[in-house]
Amino acid sequence: MNRNEILIQIEDLMLDVCSGKYHWKEAEYELEDYREVATDIYDPDLEYSPMLQGYLDLMSISRSLDLHGRTKRDNSLFRSRTDFIDFCDGLLNEHDRFISRHKRQRKRNFKVLKKNFEDLLDQHCKLLLVRVDVSYLYDANKDIRQFDADLNTFRRLIHLRHDCFEHVLDYSWAIEQGRNKGYHCHFLFIYNGSKHMRDGYFAEQISKTWLDVTDDDGCYFSCNRKSHKDNYLRQGTLGIGTIQRNHDEVEKALNAIGYLASADKEDQHLRAKIKGMRCFG
Repeated sequence: MNRNEILIQIEDLMLDVCSGKYHWKEAEYELEDYREVATDIYDPDLEYSPMLQGYLDLMSISRSLDLHGRTKRDNSLFRSRTDFIDFCDGLLNEHDRFISRHKRQRKRNFKVLKKNFEDLLDQHCKLLLVRVDVSYLYDANKDIRQFDADLNTFRRLIHLRHDCFEHVLDYSWAIEQGRNKGYHCHFLFIYNGSKHMRDGYFAEQISKTWLDVTDDDGCYFSCNRKSHKDNYLRQGTLGIGTIQRNHDEVEKALNAIGYLASADKEDQHLRAKIKGMRCFG
């Protein structure tokens, strides 16, 4: 079990506990199962999602009671059913507010993406859209600090217009955390479509750059690979590659761009992040 799985499983457990799927006296035993692994990966300098922070706070209370050598009866996490319900209700409310803020922010992010894209279309009759997602191999087991460091290195190369980034007109990125991919980042690169047409080539070169940055601990998904584009075309959703102004594919391009800021992906929020860390740009 890697770091990503630990964080998500603890959050899932806390949601189950707070939703009443466990008897309040039995919840402690389920929570205790994760104490050791949670202690191993805990970083006091990170910000955690409400459910994760709730778990960590609860376990720290439990540890302080253990230190006083109390009996098992006195060492309960919750003194009563009312105490348990109050704790769960408060944490669920905090979680709901957290998810609502996350959705509102993603809607604001989409407005930024849409405006940037439309501004570029006003300046260029054709744009070349390249979409690449970057992450890590499962066994690499990287934490958010390493991901942030690697992304900073990667974005520095983009800013310097290094190699395959030389002709990039604009780019955007969005960091997420998924159940299968773990920490990952969606990238959108926009080139002048009147001068460049090889979107598949750019996507592969960009992806190889990520592998270089991560010393081959990274992995990627190229949306511009021909097989994927053919699939999007069959589905009638192809909105990457060459996009011409005033053509039907503009709306499809907006849908493709919008994936970086979809408000429907509430399960993709970061469970742990560096304080002050940006998740969109």
